[in-house]
Amino acid sequence: MIPGISYVVKAEDKDLTIAEIILKRLQISHSLLVKLKQQQKITVNGNQVFTNYLVKPGEIVQIDLNLIEENQISAENIPLDIVYSDDDFLVINKPAGMPVHPSRRHQSATLANAVAYYWQQQNKHLLFRPISRLDKDTSGLILIGQNQFAHQGLAKQLSQKQVLRAYVALVEGNIKTEAGTINFPIGRKEGSSIERTVLLDSNSDRGQTAVTHYRVLQQFKGYTLLALQLETGRTHQIRVHLSYLGHPLCGDTLYGGSSTLIGRQALHADKLSFLHPRFKQKLNFSIPLPTDMIKAINLLG
Repeated sequence: MIPGISYVVKAEDKDLTIAEIILKRLQISHSLLVKLKQQQKITVNGNQVFTNYLVKPGEIVQIDLNLIEENQISAENIPLDIVYSDDDFLVINKPAGMPVHPSRRHQSATLANAVAYYWQQQNKHLLFRPISRLDKDTSGLILIGQNQFAHQGLAKQLSQKQVLRAYVALVEGNIKTEAGTINFPIGRKEGSSIERTVLLDSNSDRGQTAVTHYRVLQQFKGYTLLALQLETGRTHQIRVHLSYLGHPLCGDTLYGGSSTLIGRQALHADKLSFLHPRFKQKLNFSIPLPTDMIKAINLLG
């Protein structure tokens, strides 16, 4: 069972409707409010009410977040490296080579299939709601919402750039500046359904703002180890930005990198930080590099 949310009506809330309490005081999205209303999950002092009910000071508004949902993703018994779990979130260390979602090319053995099995074992029937996303061959921390309240709370933080998503990458060539910001719009590459590219044509409306911050961690002969932080989250953003600068990720053959040192793009999501929407606590997570990236770095000396 997912814990509900309770709110004691204050004097300044007098004559607000239940809908206004939910939207303004509890910061719940309109789409979730609609579902709560449809499934009769809103009570005042234990009694079901309509959303136009006018609240009175001292009344207790209760929201039941246990919504009826149907998961269409098949469950598969695949081990998960769960870094953190509560009623609202899962933080998982995703291995390289595992897609997040089933697709036409990868219909099984995805993170979604593994999470569906994890929930099945706990008799939970939840929708798969990834909040942060990683490419198939990118390893590291990924955040999964375990209910719509958690998902919409973090989606709002993402839009307000309040979620820290940090990465480590090994790139080709030596980057001369110790730190910097890459700010180039990204869009689909013409003629490709997969590749993205930097779009600098001012007449083009296909490009989306994309901002990546980087800092040099270590220099090797012909290679650089970088710490990166995303301000936006476009598809393939780090890979496209660094390739555009002439420093593709090692192993990223899609964007011009060599696979000599490693058999996939050398990109790892090592840090994640966000404010828990229920408890208002800052949660910080950090994990070490995977063995294939460590091996590549050791080969460089």
